[in-house]
Amino acid sequence: MEYLIIGNGGAGLAAALTLRTMDPGAIITLVDEEEHPCYYRMRLPDYICGWKDRDSVFYVREEFYREKKIHFLGGRKVARLRPQNRQVELEDGEVLGYDRLLISSGARPRDLPVPGSQLDGVVYLRTLDQAEDIIRRGRVSSAGVVLGGGLLGVELARCFNELGLKTHYLIREDRFWPQMLDVTGSALVEEVLKEKGILLRKEEGIQEILGKEGKVTSVLTTSGEHLQADMVGVAIGVVCNVEFLEGSGLEVRQGVMVNDQLRTNVEGIYAAGDVAQAFDPVLGEHRVVTSWLNALRQGEAAARNMAGEDFALGGVVPFNVIVIYGLPVASIGADEASSPEAEVIRVHQPERRIYRKFLIKDGVLVGANLVGHTADAHALETLVRRQVEVGGFADKLAREDFDARTLIRELGLD
Repeated sequence: MEYLIIGNGGAGLAAALTLRTMDPGAIITLVDEEEHPCYYRMRLPDYICGWKDRDSVFYVREEFYREKKIHFLGGRKVARLRPQNRQVELEDGEVLGYDRLLISSGARPRDLPVPGSQLDGVVYLRTLDQAEDIIRRGRVSSAGVVLGGGLLGVELARCFNELGLKTHYLIREDRFWPQMLDVTGSALVEEVLKEKGILLRKEEGIQEILGKEGKVTSVLTTSGEHLQADMVGVAIGVVCNVEFLEGSGLEVRQGVMVNDQLRTNVEGIYAAGDVAQAFDPVLGEHRVVTSWLNALRQGEAAARNMAGEDFALGGVVPFNVIVIYGLPVASIGADEASSPEAEVIRVHQPERRIYRKFLIKDGVLVGANLVGHTADAHALETLVRRQVEVGGFADKLAREDFDARTLIRELGLD
């Protein structure tokens, strides 16, 4: 059997490992636009800040591919897919054949559509090369502006701040991460940012980026203020890498549509990770869920089915965990906006900077926000994804000593 995997991130590598285990004699080819071995994208901010060294960023080393007999084509970009011939054409003209294909091409940062966004000094953070570019620029910069009220936006603000830049952090909404956190949860994060010297500006965007001789010099905000900047960090979402699929016959919406076996609508082709649009059992719709945990799970599940199993993933739910200057934050499943009819249970201990919120709908836990204490985040994700009835112990959620990990063991779900 000949397997071809497009994308060397968490999903692609998990798939390659699973395929090698299940099919020891298979031909496995993994192609990626980046030359580097697979690495943890979530460690890039700590690398930029100097909190982790470069080696710690990598998930595997170059020798891993040789040892596992995986043919890694790094620095090679896919141009188009020819499913009728079971072929993939690369931009350099080489054509690769396959019996089973996995698309795990990931996503890229969404561009900022304002005048001046192409100036030298406007940066995004998605790849290791981009992280190293930010480090290089940080050595000769004194001021920066970051736009983006989500997880990557706050990470960029932290990076700029730790590089020694006077950092203005612009959030277009009324609070940090409003898609998942309510006012109370966001306020705890914002308090930490201000303590660290980050200049937080809410309900403020970028109207124009100004420059001199092709380089960024300042930002004109939507309120009409000019902010000096040598670097402008942009984190306003991501776009799935699906352009090479045009004309292939695959069903593509926001991402590549897949069923619970990660199969696409074209025979022999699967998709996983940040490019896959899979079913969310909580919201009852297909959606793209970008997280390392999701990528690993989908990659393994897709590979099992590529190798001949009939394995159902059981759906995907949003799951993000981050530590912001020592303050852990986790978001799982639905939020109040997507599930307005859900019962909400809150636990707030401001003196300890702890805030926990649980959403229960029809007796089932459908979402949770954790700030300050996230030790049982994975256990809560299991409860949400498995749609476990919590009606009998919902009152325990508000107790300080509640431990979802113990509950998982008692229910036999571990």
